[in-house]
Amino acid sequence: MVEASPAERDPFRPPTVPVIVHCLHCDQEYESYLIHWVEDAIESDSPGFWCCPTPGCDGKGFGFDIFPIDPDYRDEHGNLMWMEDDDDEDYDEVDEYVDREREVEDREVDAGRQPPVEDAEDDIPW
Repeated sequence: MVEASPAERDPFRPPTVPVIVHCLHCDQEYESYLIHWVEDAIESDSPGFWCCPTPGCDGKGFGFDIFPIDPDYRDEHGNLMWMEDDDDEDYDEVDEYVDREREVEDREVDAGRQPPVEDAEDDIPW
């Protein structure tokens, strides 16, 4: 049995069936078959990575920095990449907590401020 190459085992490899993708780093759209494997000579524990084909772009990995533009995209196993979460209550509670903390911090900062001194040299008695 032939062992798969590091590129074939990499979880961020491009899909087998090409799709139109968008890179978050360079804001370009292109076919996923253009994503290419780059050997990594710097990181000794990493054999390489899948890279955006745009010159000068450091976008890496399908599903990491590079995403399909189709919101209904399904991988080779039929799994959706994007999932809708209709239950935003958890986030609402976190947002409310963060807002309350900011209000408290703002009040503390305002309470610690002193009125500006008009002219400090006028108060010197000599």
